[in-house]
Amino acid sequence: MPTFPRVSPPAERPVSADGGEPTSRTEPQEAGGAVPVATGVTALRGGRDRLTLLDVARALGVSRTTVSNAFNRPEKLSVALREEILARSHQLGYYGPEATARAQRRRDLAAVGVVFHHDLSFALTDPTAQAFLQGVAAELDRRQLALHLIPKMGRRVIWAAAFQSTADALIVHAQIGPAVVRELQNMSKPVVLVDAQVEGVPAVLTDDRQGAELAMRYALQARPDWVVVLGFEVTTRRRAQAGAGSDPPRSGYVGDERMVGYLRAAEAAGFPTDRLWWVEVDDHFPDAAGERLLALHSRLPAEARVAIVAMTDRMALSAQQVTAHWGRPAPVAVVGFDDIPAAAQAGLTSVRQDSRDKGERAVRLLLDAAGSASVTVPTELVVRAT
Repeated sequence: MPTFPRVSPPAERPVSADGGEPTSRTEPQEAGGAVPVATGVTALRGGRDRLTLLDVARALGVSRTTVSNAFNRPEKLSVALREEILARSHQLGYYGPEATARAQRRRDLAAVGVVFHHDLSFALTDPTAQAFLQGVAAELDRRQLALHLIPKMGRRVIWAAAFQSTADALIVHAQIGPAVVRELQNMSKPVVLVDAQVEGVPAVLTDDRQGAELAMRYALQARPDWVVVLGFEVTTRRRAQAGAGSDPPRSGYVGDERMVGYLRAAEAAGFPTDRLWWVEVDDHFPDAAGERLLALHSRLPAEARVAIVAMTDRMALSAQQVTAHWGRPAPVAVVGFDDIPAAAQAGLTSVRQDSRDKGERAVRLLLDAAGSASVTVPTELVVRAT
């Protein structure tokens, strides 16, 4: 298996977390008694495939209305009581009324929630994020629907806030950890993923492998001695899978898919994989890529022909600023990803993905095509001065 020279982010960088299940805080009561935990779920179903709201209410020893309010009208219950009912319901394997049944009872939608993979300041300033949210907003405006934006708080997606949102449907544009897969698969409201994959849940995906292959092929046409890859952090397991020369299954993580695309293109061209330098950049701070590249500078042969491929345009543009005066030959190629407006202004070669279109497609898939298969947005290489 080929080895990968790897430059990791600074050790003091906080580690991203996936979030977890909401925890119970108190033992709430209704009508003077604690909510009991029931056993015998099979018996509760009475031979049916799914538990019903009434089954759960009987198991918990509360009224059907109380359980319904926990899922559909949270303002009717105390926070403690609602959280306890949701937690106990999940223990039984009940995640709320089926989306189709709920839609039949509630013909008018009022709001769509977007669970976003970065904090608010990133969502409102990053060009790719802005374009995606503009696409979502355009479709919601057309339907006269409101938007609930549920951002990452610090390093964590607060899944409790996402799953307990009063929005009538959810678009989840965030990395999906194993702790929340089952809950997504059993959502009581329509849900669509963006750039993530969970079995049985429709998604809008970018063909990141194809885009990364296009970028690497272009960079290798310049006949570099070394290629520096500026990218997101990738797990050791996924790196090993990709480096084994096989065609690994599609991942729900953008960084994994782009890494696979870069490797496939390098191998197809016969470029030695030990001449690929992987520089990991904190995805919260893509503009720090230039500093990360400088840390590698002294380790590259002085007269080597170097190409740079980056998993975002912001990383590539930051690298361009550094390489303009780094005291060695200029890179023979620099390729970004996203094709943001600043890329065109700087003459940066980039892989275009239509982020606004992704936002529009996500809303249409969510509200107009319930039960439909996932859709993939293509990419294309836009060649400019670099």
